[in-house]
Amino acid sequence: MTPIPVRLSPSLVRTLIPPQRIGTYVLYSEDGHPTYVGRSDTDIRRRLLRHCSDRRADYFTYDVHHSAASAYMVECALFHLLTPDASNRIHPARPEGHPIPCTFCLPQQQAARRDRVYAAQEHVRPATTKD
Repeated sequence: MTPIPVRLSPSLVRTLIPPQRIGTYVLYSEDGHPTYVGRSDTDIRRRLLRHCSDRRADYFTYDVHHSAASAYMVECALFHLLTPDASNRIHPARPEGHPIPCTFCLPQQQAARRDRVYAAQEHVRPATTKD
C-alpha cells in the first residue's frame, strides 16, 4: 500500500501521531518528490514537529513501529530506495545497542541490485549503427 503524503503542519502532526512513538518518515517537496528519509527511536511526533519549524518540506508520510530495530530496517529500505531523490547522503545509523546489519547493504544484495541496474541499462541503451 502506498502512503498518501499529508501536509506537514504542526496541527496535523499533533492530530495524527501520538506522542512517544518510534517511527519512520519521508519528507516531500511541494511537487511530491521525496526530499528526506528519517527515523526517531523515541518520539516521531516531536521529530516531525522540528521539521515543521525547519520548513524543510511541504508533505510527509510516516509509519509507527514497535521497536527501534524494526524502524531501522524500514529506514534502511527507504534510504536505499529513495537515495537518488532524497537529500540523505549518509546511511542510517544503527539504533543504540542493536548490532543488526542493514540487509540492503549485504554483499549478496548489493550484487543483485548491481546486476539488475546493469541489465536495465543494457535494455534501454540505444542501438548503435555501423556505417
